[in-house]
Amino acid sequence: MAIAFSGGKDSTATVTLVDHLIETGRIPKPETLTVLYADTRQEFPPLHNAAMDIMAELQTHGMDCRVVLPKLDHRYFVYMLGRGVPPPSNTFRWCTPKLKVMSMERELEKLRAEAGEKFLMLTGVRIGESAARDQRIAMSCTKDGGECGQGWFQQSFSKTIADTLAPIVHWRVCHVWDWLMFEAPMSGFSTDAILKVYGQDTAEGEEPINARTGCIG
Repeated sequence: MAIAFSGGKDSTATVTLVDHLIETGRIPKPETLTVLYADTRQEFPPLHNAAMDIMAELQTHGMDCRVVLPKLDHRYFVYMLGRGVPPPSNTFRWCTPKLKVMSMERELEKLRAEAGEKFLMLTGVRIGESAARDQRIAMSCTKDGGECGQGWFQQSFSKTIADTLAPIVHWRVCHVWDWLMFEAPMSGFSTDAILKVYGQDTAEGEEPINARTGCIG
């Protein structure tokens, strides 16, 4: 089994939740469990530092944690300044496939070769992040073995890399923050920096920042 980890609030909630459920015996420990951190080299330093601390804690629990980097030619400033590609935007999101997806797929292929069979890939995808994502989830729930019960499960062919499961797909953002603010620290994970980046440490009555941290330049 593998978990995709970006260092953002949702993937942090997912990886710490899975660790907690395993450590407390709520779910059986898989034969292998690899955490893949997609480091774009464009992350907020506090989020990057928090991700490193979380992976260090996960390693003490027996998880295999790996940092996945994009190829040099696909990194942010090399791609823009070397090839003259315009900066990414909401209508031209080249950063996600180049900085995260392609490098993650490359590492997943290595895991597939090591395992000799397809495995289960966990993600922190949630309903409510964006209208486009919600529409994709709704469509996939009704075809190609897509199920949306306790999570969002997509089963693939036996020769592909992995099946995917989004265990917190039905969590609201308040559930994510409750977990990161109260439960994750009780399991030994430092989440203070994540709370600060997203504005969850604001004074009472102030609105937190409704931030998304992907594709930052």
